[in-house]
Amino acid sequence: MSVIPYRKDIDGLRAVAVLLVVFSHAQFPLFEGGFVGVDVFFVISGYLITSIMVNEIDQGVFSFKIFYLRRIRRLLPALLVVLGGTTYVAHKLLLPGLLLSYAKAQFATLASCSNFFLWRYFGGYWRGYSKEFPLTHTWSLSVEEQFYYLWPAFLLLAYRFIPKKFHARILFSVFILLLLLSQYLVKFPEFAFYMIPARFFEMFLGAMGALLFRKPIALDPIIEKKTVNFVHITGLSLILYASFFYKEGLPYPGLDAFIPCLGTFLLLLPFRWSASPIANLFSTSIFRGMGKISYSLYLWHWPVFSLLAYTGHSVVKYRIPALCLSLGLSVLSYKLIEKPFRKANISFKAAFCSFVLLPICLSGIYLYGAYNDDGYMTRYTEDERKAIHAVSSIERPYLGAQLGKGSPTDSHIENANSMWNMDSSGPVQALLLGDSHSTAIRPFVELICAPYAIKGLQVARDSTPFLLNVDFYDRDVQGNLELRADKREMNEYWRKLVTQGKVKYVFIAAFYSSRIYSNANKPERMLHENVEPSSDIISDNKVSFELGLYDAIKFLVKNGVTPVLFKDIPYVREPLSQNYVKNILFNSDLHTSANWNDIEKRHSFEDSVIDKIKLEYPSVIVIDPKDLLKRLTKNGQFNPVLDGVPLYADSNHLNYDGAVALGKAWLDAFGNPLEVN
Repeated sequence: MSVIPYRKDIDGLRAVAVLLVVFSHAQFPLFEGGFVGVDVFFVISGYLITSIMVNEIDQGVFSFKIFYLRRIRRLLPALLVVLGGTTYVAHKLLLPGLLLSYAKAQFATLASCSNFFLWRYFGGYWRGYSKEFPLTHTWSLSVEEQFYYLWPAFLLLAYRFIPKKFHARILFSVFILLLLLSQYLVKFPEFAFYMIPARFFEMFLGAMGALLFRKPIALDPIIEKKTVNFVHITGLSLILYASFFYKEGLPYPGLDAFIPCLGTFLLLLPFRWSASPIANLFSTSIFRGMGKISYSLYLWHWPVFSLLAYTGHSVVKYRIPALCLSLGLSVLSYKLIEKPFRKANISFKAAFCSFVLLPICLSGIYLYGAYNDDGYMTRYTEDERKAIHAVSSIERPYLGAQLGKGSPTDSHIENANSMWNMDSSGPVQALLLGDSHSTAIRPFVELICAPYAIKGLQVARDSTPFLLNVDFYDRDVQGNLELRADKREMNEYWRKLVTQGKVKYVFIAAFYSSRIYSNANKPERMLHENVEPSSDIISDNKVSFELGLYDAIKFLVKNGVTPVLFKDIPYVREPLSQNYVKNILFNSDLHTSANWNDIEKRHSFEDSVIDKIKLEYPSVIVIDPKDLLKRLTKNGQFNPVLDGVPLYADSNHLNYDGAVALGKAWLDAFGNPLEVN
């Protein structure tokens, strides 16, 4: 085994990287961009791995088996201990739906593909409940492991078959191409953040440093100290600049990631004189000690902080105890697990079976149990299960009924999940159109149709209400308005379904207030073809919404169809139903109600438009869930729990059980609206 000279300052640089990440997750001021610490780790990893490899290649002792044995001993023992401890706690705390997702993520982590799972599960890194998910941080481990699978073979082939005189030019050319690829992929930010094609340039930059500067850089003694000091100050400044000024939601990595990566590259350069103040600081026992436990600290801190947030406790309020717990676990993990196993005398076969195959099998068994027991629902008492089942989202009965992006097709008609009352004879008599709120309200719609055996078809599109003759403009990753032609195409497709079919009813539901107001600072735009755009986007949205909905209703009535128009579910700003259950389970004190006056104000414009449509077109059936939900208010506060069932999946969607409970209660209170038709 070849050994490269130990550099104390690299351990210190590791300390900087992990502290940036931890401080960011602890929500310390000025460290919102601390996620760049992961980029620092990637560059260091590329540098060290490549340094070791080229040393062994030169000596003729490189072995793939030994390389991967070292990676197994270095990474997996500590990871398995963290996963074991986290799984024990998660099994006690996580609600069934999230525990099932946790079991999937754990399996994906052990299979080195958690970045793929998290991309599909959360989408963007900062979206959804990612801050409350105990394994969100494992994406970077999978990216690093994927690099280890690819890089040794590439390096060995290039080293043997490409003449050395071409190495520098080829390295720079490949690096530029990888950087440009990353910048291109930023157009798809949800994919780019997690995936190795967008991250490869970071590790490649470290590898390039190891290949180009294999011997200490000797400078003229007259300028040596000043040059090294300048390089080190510049390097650290670039890293800190990114940490202090980058914000969550930044389209990343791309060129923005090059700044902290370049800073890391500069700090890794092996100068003959390396006693700069920054190098000396990084070489102190405090920084070196923190660097040595950096891997364990990275592994442990996120489950601690995420579970703290998940149980309804303030990360800011409890960040010091959480940091102390994370540090304590990390020190123990380093001394009892990392150090002993790095030097363990174990064969590749034994290591692979013990640390790879066996954990994957055990994780698979745990995942199988989570599937079979609905996220281990039997953990709870009978009294708890009613509320917990509602917010857990275990079942996905309408999978595939709601489309994402792209041009609409007829493929959804072949999906059984898109239809209801399929056993009824005859053609489809009802359509359910709209965005994700139409999916959420569908159990209510099915209850309305059931007494009449009305066969129905749902065709939904994310963030797309049924508004004819309207163009939709969404914000791209840079915050610029971008025409979404597919959304107007979807409306035209809905129009075609109505004209080609012989439907009697068209149910319409959507998150109208989101399309009208969206982000108050940078609202998205709707523009009816008869509206000239102005600087007041929200006013344009209101006019376009009214004209587009009128056009849709006129079209349906003209074609002999009865529109059934749902006023929207109250937007409550927070996941009140999740909070309700967490308060029961964890004795936390989260908000579980919303001000009813604020709700009515939020929905007043869209509701007034629907009321005007009803006056002009009496045949339109209007269903306002708020007619029933306002009965759940007390002292002006709306508490969305109906007959023991928490109604919401998040801040604006009904969960399945909630939609069923609401539908039954509404029908009991007001009767079936189709009876008069």
